[in-house]
Amino acid sequence: MGWLKPADRRPDRPWRPQLTAQERRAGVVFLALYLTVFPFLVGGVVRVLDVHLPLSLSDTQSNAVYYTIILLVLLAVFWDFLRNAGAIFRGNLRPSLVAFGAGFFAALGLTALAGLIPLPVENPTIVTYKARIFVAPAATWAVAGLLRPAVEEILYRGFLFGAVRRGSRAWAYVLSAGLFALSAVWQYALLEGNGAYLLLMVQYLPLGAVLCWSYDVSGSVYVPMALRVAAQTMFLVFAALSPVQVPPMGL
Repeated sequence: MGWLKPADRRPDRPWRPQLTAQERRAGVVFLALYLTVFPFLVGGVVRVLDVHLPLSLSDTQSNAVYYTIILLVLLAVFWDFLRNAGAIFRGNLRPSLVAFGAGFFAALGLTALAGLIPLPVENPTIVTYKARIFVAPAATWAVAGLLRPAVEEILYRGFLFGAVRRGSRAWAYVLSAGLFALSAVWQYALLEGNGAYLLLMVQYLPLGAVLCWSYDVSGSVYVPMALRVAAQTMFLVFAALSPVQVPPMGL
Protein backbone atom coordinates (compact mmCIF):
# COMPACT_ATOMS: atom_id res chain seq x y z
CA MET A 1 0.00 0.00 0.00
CA GLY A 2 3.01 2.29 -0.46
CA TRP A 3 1.22 4.15 -3.24
CA LEU A 4 -1.31 5.43 -0.68
CA LYS A 5 1.31 7.30 1.33
CA PRO A 6 1.15 11.10 1.28
CA ALA A 7 2.89 12.58 -1.73
CA ASP A 8 5.80 14.05 0.23
CA ARG A 9 6.78 10.70 1.79
CA ARG A 10 8.34 9.58 -1.49
CA PRO A 11 11.95 10.72 -1.84
CA ASP A 12 11.35 11.62 -5.49
CA ARG A 13 8.02 13.41 -4.88
CA PRO A 14 8.23 16.32 -2.44
CA TRP A 15 5.04 17.98 -1.25
CA ARG A 16 3.48 19.88 -4.13
CA PRO A 17 2.07 22.15 -5.28
CA GLN A 18 3.44 25.01 -3.24
CA LEU A 19 1.72 28.33 -3.58
CA THR A 20 3.74 31.36 -4.53
CA ALA A 21 4.13 34.14 -1.98
CA GLN A 22 1.70 36.26 -3.99
CA GLU A 23 -0.89 33.47 -4.04
CA ARG A 24 -0.54 32.96 -0.29
CA ARG A 25 -1.12 36.66 0.38
CA ALA A 26 -4.12 36.72 -1.93
CA GLY A 27 -5.45 33.55 -0.30
CA VAL A 28 -5.32 35.05 3.20
CA VAL A 29 -7.31 38.10 2.10
CA PHE A 30 -9.81 36.13 0.02
CA LEU A 31 -10.47 33.49 2.69
CA ALA A 32 -11.02 36.17 5.33
CA LEU A 33 -13.52 37.96 3.08
CA TYR A 34 -15.23 34.70 2.15
CA LEU A 35 -15.80 33.84 5.80
CA THR A 36 -16.77 37.24 7.19
CA VAL A 37 -17.99 39.59 4.44
CA PHE A 38 -19.12 37.77 1.31
CA PRO A 39 -21.98 35.81 2.97
CA PHE A 40 -23.70 39.09 3.79
CA LEU A 41 -23.12 40.68 0.38
CA VAL A 42 -25.17 38.28 -1.70
CA GLY A 43 -28.49 39.89 -0.73
CA GLY A 44 -27.24 43.37 -1.59
CA VAL A 45 -25.80 42.25 -4.92
CA VAL A 46 -29.09 40.61 -5.88
CA ARG A 47 -31.06 43.74 -4.96
CA VAL A 48 -28.77 45.85 -7.15
CA LEU A 49 -29.24 43.44 -10.04
CA ASP A 50 -33.00 43.49 -9.61
CA VAL A 51 -33.00 47.29 -9.74
CA HIS A 52 -30.98 47.52 -12.95
CA LEU A 53 -32.08 44.25 -14.56
CA PRO A 54 -35.54 42.69 -14.22
CA LEU A 55 -34.12 39.28 -13.29
CA SER A 56 -36.47 38.31 -10.43
CA LEU A 57 -33.94 35.79 -9.14
CA SER A 58 -34.90 33.23 -6.52
CA ASP A 59 -32.68 32.68 -3.48
CA THR A 60 -31.12 29.61 -5.11
CA GLN A 61 -30.48 31.42 -8.39
CA SER A 62 -28.95 34.32 -6.45
CA ASN A 63 -26.59 31.91 -4.74
CA ALA A 64 -25.65 30.46 -8.13
CA VAL A 65 -24.70 33.93 -9.37
CA TYR A 66 -22.80 34.62 -6.14
CA TYR A 67 -20.70 31.46 -6.29
CA THR A 68 -20.11 31.81 -10.03
CA ILE A 69 -18.60 35.26 -9.50
CA ILE A 70 -16.42 34.03 -6.63
CA LEU A 71 -15.24 31.02 -8.66
CA LEU A 72 -14.29 33.20 -11.62
CA VAL A 73 -12.23 35.46 -9.33
CA LEU A 74 -10.50 32.43 -7.78
CA LEU A 75 -9.68 31.05 -11.21
CA ALA A 76 -7.99 34.34 -12.08
CA VAL A 77 -6.08 34.55 -8.79
CA PHE A 78 -4.97 30.90 -8.62
CA TRP A 79 -4.69 30.12 -12.33
CA ASP A 80 -1.05 28.96 -12.21
CA PHE A 81 -1.70 26.91 -9.08
CA LEU A 82 -4.68 25.16 -10.67
CA ARG A 83 -2.79 24.53 -13.89
CA ASN A 84 0.05 22.92 -11.94
CA ALA A 85 -2.50 20.86 -10.00
CA GLY A 86 -3.64 19.34 -13.28
CA ALA A 87 -0.09 18.32 -14.16
CA ILE A 88 0.39 16.81 -10.70
CA PHE A 89 -2.83 14.83 -11.04
CA ARG A 90 -1.68 13.35 -14.34
CA GLY A 91 1.73 12.51 -12.92
CA ASN A 92 0.29 11.00 -9.75
CA LEU A 93 -2.68 9.27 -11.36
CA ARG A 94 -2.88 5.96 -9.50
CA PRO A 95 -2.80 7.27 -5.91
CA SER A 96 -5.11 10.10 -6.98
CA LEU A 97 -7.76 7.70 -8.26
CA VAL A 98 -7.41 5.44 -5.22
CA ALA A 99 -7.65 8.46 -2.90
CA PHE A 100 -10.83 9.52 -4.68
CA GLY A 101 -12.45 6.06 -4.44
CA ALA A 102 -11.43 5.36 -0.86
CA GLY A 103 -12.23 8.91 0.20
CA PHE A 104 -15.71 8.76 -1.31
CA PHE A 105 -16.79 5.72 0.69
CA ALA A 106 -15.02 6.97 3.82
CA ALA A 107 -16.79 10.34 3.54
CA LEU A 108 -20.19 8.71 3.15
CA GLY A 109 -19.68 6.28 6.01
CA LEU A 110 -18.10 8.67 8.50
CA THR A 111 -20.61 11.43 7.78
CA ALA A 112 -23.48 9.00 8.26
CA LEU A 113 -22.04 7.95 11.62
CA ALA A 114 -21.55 11.58 12.67
CA GLY A 115 -25.18 12.23 11.77
CA LEU A 116 -26.25 9.70 14.40
CA ILE A 117 -24.72 11.75 17.22
CA PRO A 118 -27.59 13.38 19.17
CA LEU A 119 -27.38 17.16 19.19
CA PRO A 120 -29.61 19.78 20.85
CA VAL A 121 -30.33 21.52 17.51
CA GLU A 122 -31.36 20.40 14.04
CA ASN A 123 -29.24 21.28 11.03
CA PRO A 124 -31.11 24.00 9.04
CA THR A 125 -29.05 23.27 5.94
CA ILE A 126 -30.74 19.93 5.45
CA VAL A 127 -34.27 21.33 5.49
CA THR A 128 -33.29 24.28 3.28
CA TYR A 129 -31.73 22.21 0.53
CA LYS A 130 -34.39 19.52 0.60
CA ALA A 131 -36.94 22.24 -0.13
CA ARG A 132 -34.82 23.90 -2.81
CA ILE A 133 -34.28 20.65 -4.69
CA PHE A 134 -37.96 20.55 -5.58
CA VAL A 135 -38.30 24.28 -6.30
CA ALA A 136 -35.13 24.77 -8.39
CA PRO A 137 -33.32 21.44 -8.91
CA ALA A 138 -30.83 22.65 -11.55
CA ALA A 139 -29.77 25.75 -9.62
CA THR A 140 -29.61 23.79 -6.36
CA TRP A 141 -27.29 21.20 -7.86
CA ALA A 142 -25.19 23.91 -9.52
CA VAL A 143 -24.63 25.59 -6.14
CA ALA A 144 -24.41 22.66 -3.74
CA GLY A 145 -22.99 20.07 -6.11
CA LEU A 146 -20.56 22.06 -8.23
CA LEU A 147 -19.94 25.76 -7.59
CA ARG A 148 -19.58 25.76 -3.81
CA PRO A 149 -17.42 22.60 -3.73
CA ALA A 150 -15.09 24.11 -6.35
CA VAL A 151 -14.80 27.41 -4.49
CA GLU A 152 -14.27 25.90 -1.06
CA GLU A 153 -11.81 23.22 -2.14
CA ILE A 154 -9.63 25.86 -3.74
CA LEU A 155 -9.73 27.86 -0.50
CA TYR A 156 -9.76 25.22 2.26
CA ARG A 157 -7.57 22.58 0.62
CA GLY A 158 -5.67 24.32 -2.17
CA PHE A 159 -4.81 27.45 -0.22
CA LEU A 160 -5.21 26.76 3.51
CA PHE A 161 -4.11 23.13 3.70
CA GLY A 162 -1.41 23.63 1.06
CA ALA A 163 0.05 26.70 2.74
CA VAL A 164 0.08 25.27 6.28
CA ARG A 165 1.17 21.82 5.08
CA ARG A 166 4.53 23.24 4.10
CA GLY A 167 5.32 23.59 7.81
CA SER A 168 3.10 21.11 9.66
CA ARG A 169 0.92 18.27 8.42
CA ALA A 170 -0.99 18.08 11.73
CA TRP A 171 -1.87 21.77 11.78
CA ALA A 172 -2.84 21.62 8.11
CA TYR A 173 -5.45 18.96 8.94
CA VAL A 174 -6.70 20.76 12.05
CA LEU A 175 -7.05 24.19 10.45
CA SER A 176 -8.39 23.07 7.09
CA ALA A 177 -10.98 20.59 8.41
CA GLY A 178 -11.85 22.75 11.42
CA LEU A 179 -12.39 25.98 9.52
CA PHE A 180 -14.35 24.11 6.85
CA ALA A 181 -16.70 22.76 9.54
CA LEU A 182 -16.96 26.11 11.33
CA SER A 183 -17.80 27.96 8.12
CA ALA A 184 -20.77 25.65 7.57
CA VAL A 185 -22.46 26.49 10.88
CA TRP A 186 -21.28 29.80 12.36
CA GLN A 187 -23.93 31.83 10.54
CA TYR A 188 -26.70 29.79 12.17
CA ALA A 189 -25.21 30.40 15.61
CA LEU A 190 -24.99 34.12 14.90
CA LEU A 191 -28.40 34.59 13.29
CA GLU A 192 -30.25 32.43 15.83
CA GLY A 193 -28.28 33.75 18.79
CA ASN A 194 -27.68 30.18 19.92
CA GLY A 195 -24.14 28.86 20.37
CA ALA A 196 -25.47 25.30 20.34
CA TYR A 197 -25.48 25.48 16.54
CA LEU A 198 -21.68 25.36 16.66
CA LEU A 199 -22.02 21.74 17.80
CA LEU A 200 -23.16 20.96 14.26
CA MET A 201 -19.48 21.14 13.32
CA VAL A 202 -19.25 17.49 14.31
CA GLN A 203 -21.33 16.62 11.24
CA TYR A 204 -18.83 18.29 8.91
CA LEU A 205 -15.48 17.38 10.46
CA PRO A 206 -15.31 13.82 9.02
CA LEU A 207 -15.78 15.08 5.47
CA GLY A 208 -13.23 17.84 6.03
CA ALA A 209 -10.65 15.35 7.32
CA VAL A 210 -11.21 12.98 4.39
CA LEU A 211 -10.87 15.83 1.90
CA CYS A 212 -7.58 16.84 3.53
CA TRP A 213 -6.33 13.24 3.35
CA SER A 214 -7.21 12.93 -0.33
CA TYR A 215 -5.26 16.11 -1.06
CA ASP A 216 -2.32 14.96 1.07
CA VAL A 217 -2.17 11.64 -0.78
CA SER A 218 -2.62 12.96 -4.30
CA GLY A 219 -0.95 16.37 -4.13
CA SER A 220 -3.62 17.74 -6.49
CA VAL A 221 -6.55 19.87 -5.36
CA TYR A 222 -8.66 18.33 -8.13
CA VAL A 223 -8.96 15.11 -6.14
CA PRO A 224 -10.74 16.60 -3.08
CA MET A 225 -12.69 18.82 -5.47
CA ALA A 226 -13.98 15.80 -7.43
CA LEU A 227 -14.58 13.91 -4.19
CA ARG A 228 -16.63 16.78 -2.78
CA VAL A 229 -18.71 17.05 -5.96
CA ALA A 230 -19.43 13.30 -5.89
CA ALA A 231 -20.34 13.33 -2.19
CA GLN A 232 -22.55 16.39 -2.59
CA THR A 233 -24.35 14.87 -5.56
CA MET A 234 -24.99 11.70 -3.57
CA PHE A 235 -26.37 13.76 -0.70
CA LEU A 236 -28.69 15.69 -3.00
CA VAL A 237 -30.01 12.45 -4.51
CA PHE A 238 -30.67 11.01 -1.05
CA ALA A 239 -32.28 14.26 0.07
CA ALA A 240 -34.59 14.29 -2.96
CA LEU A 241 -35.63 10.64 -2.64
CA SER A 242 -35.78 10.20 1.12
CA PRO A 243 -38.71 11.44 3.22
CA VAL A 244 -36.45 11.53 6.29
CA GLN A 245 -33.53 13.76 7.12
CA VAL A 246 -30.10 12.73 5.93
CA PRO A 247 -26.72 13.93 7.21
CA PRO A 248 -25.25 17.00 5.46
CA MET A 249 -22.24 16.65 3.18
CA GLY A 250 -20.70 20.08 3.48
CA LEU A 251 -23.47 22.09 1.85
